[in-house]
Amino acid sequence: ITLKHYTSKLQNFNELARVQTLGFRGEALSSLCALSDVVITTRHISELKATRIEYDHNGKIEKITHCAREIGTTVSVSKLFSCLPVRCREFSKNLKREYSKLMYTRSEERF
Repeated sequence: ITLKHYTSKLQNFNELARVQTLGFRGEALSSLCALSDVVITTRHISELKATRIEYDHNGKIEKITHCAREIGTTVSVSKLFSCLPVRCREFSKNLKREYSKLMYTRSEERF
C-alpha cells in the first residue's frame, strides 16, 4: 500500500460515491515513506494481536511484528524531512505555524 503509484482499493469509478472513510491513499503513504519513517499498526476485529509494519524510504516493508493494540489502524510518521536537511531546518524553524495550520485544517474536517 505504500509503493509509488498505488491507490485505493476501488475497482471502478462508481465505487467512489460509496466511500465513507477518510483513509490514506497510496500516493500519500508513498510520499510520507520517502520523507520520513513510517510505521502502520493495525488490528482487525477478527484478530487477537495487532500487526506492526515498518516501511523503508521506498515504501517497501522492512519489518513485520505483532503487538498489542485496540481494534483499528494507526499511521505513525517520525523523523519528518530527516533525509532533506534544508527542508528539516525550515520545518523546525516554522513548527508552531505548521502545527497551527494542521490543527485549523483538522477542525474544518469535523464540520
